[in-house]
Amino acid sequence: MGSAGPNKNDQPVRVLLPEEEMRNESADLHLFGQTVDKNMRAHKRAAGLKEWRVFLLCAAPFLITAATNAQDLDRSDAPTPEGTAASFTAQRIATGLTQPVFVTAPPGDTTHLYIVQQNGVILGLDLATNALSTFFTVTGLTSFSGEQGLLGMAFDPNYASNGKFYLDFTVPGGAFGNGVTHVSEFQATPVKKKKKHKKKHLSTEQVLLTFNHPQTNHNGGWIGFSPRTGDANNLYIATGDGGNSYDQGPGHLEPGGNAQSNTTLLGKMLRIHVDPNTAGVTIPSNNPFFASGTFRREIWAYGLRNPFRNSFDRQTGRLMIGDVGQSTREEIDAQEATNPGGGENYGWRLREGKIMAPGGSPPVGGAAPPGSVDPILDYDRSVGGTVIGGYVYRGTQIPALQGKYIFGDYLAGKIFALDYDGTTVSNFQDITSMLFPTRTGGFTLFNPASFGEDANGELYIVDIGNGSIYKIVP
Repeated sequence: MGSAGPNKNDQPVRVLLPEEEMRNESADLHLFGQTVDKNMRAHKRAAGLKEWRVFLLCAAPFLITAATNAQDLDRSDAPTPEGTAASFTAQRIATGLTQPVFVTAPPGDTTHLYIVQQNGVILGLDLATNALSTFFTVTGLTSFSGEQGLLGMAFDPNYASNGKFYLDFTVPGGAFGNGVTHVSEFQATPVKKKKKHKKKHLSTEQVLLTFNHPQTNHNGGWIGFSPRTGDANNLYIATGDGGNSYDQGPGHLEPGGNAQSNTTLLGKMLRIHVDPNTAGVTIPSNNPFFASGTFRREIWAYGLRNPFRNSFDRQTGRLMIGDVGQSTREEIDAQEATNPGGGENYGWRLREGKIMAPGGSPPVGGAAPPGSVDPILDYDRSVGGTVIGGYVYRGTQIPALQGKYIFGDYLAGKIFALDYDGTTVSNFQDITSMLFPTRTGGFTLFNPASFGEDANGELYIVDIGNGSIYKIVP
């Protein structure tokens, strides 16, 4: 189901094509390859959350059900983090984008933000002028409607000196004919031209890891490096369970499904060591299955359904995982820096959030696996329907949010905040109305697909529903 290093059966390289300037995009809303009529979207939002979850993260119908033991959302009139709803807002810094799914910045580069679009185009945003330009374009992708395409990006910790970065994307083919994920290294090398203009060299793909998809949904797609001591150049890779629903069907291993099987890379958090000089891949010696002759040694944690967006707390090193649920629960999981070797089992497909998974044909739910880890938070369909993992705020501009975990829900169009001390979640609040409509321009939030940090730790919201990027500002 996967291999470290190039797969000889795959087409060898995707080529990155530099562009001289950004192409003007249509004013229509392009959502996963579909043009969305604003009036229809407004009608759906006015009707509540009775929509099908058919776009980015899951294939199951969105069912509104009550949950007695889901984490309670504070809907009271309790004070906001700073005592006033005016302590922060969202500010639109880019719009007219095509399917933006992520933003990030190289370590130490406080002047730029990079916008990842599902169609393969990566844009550079100058934070001083808000000018956009095309950084690189990945070609040869699968269709980038639905849940495939270019999904993740991470800059090498030493990007300033080596120009290397890493992408997670899907290409056609594979054993099931439903695409292959490539996790690959690229390099941006500036070249001086006449009149001192600079252009980027074309970069050849160096494939680090590939794995096949039984279906086209549940691709995960997040990749990132950790700030943990002793974890240098270890790349973390989030993978979905392979698609379909309840981790069942063709390509889903039985008994137990892909997420509970450690012979497949699907439904996991992987960790590999990348040599930035050679693009060579090795397995960290404290990975839980490093010495196994049976299980995939790249596996670091398992029992996940579709951990689409995740992040490391840059201060504590805690990994926060947003795992998209099936039909009743959305969940946030945590992995503590005090357990650098991983090995956590987060319970899917036996568990959905903190309960027994309620469906499947035949039914898949059951008791929690021995030693498994419950989410720190789960919520039901009265709150939202497609969790989007976020970041613990460590910037300096918004003291009211310091140390709070900021995340959202794609389907509900909401932004949340909570406190987590390593043991207990508290102050779980919907802060959407504090951010939107924006103080300047009155812009509203449609469908958050991701969050991101700049080099200073300030937070951004990626709205795929209206093709915009927002910064959280005082």
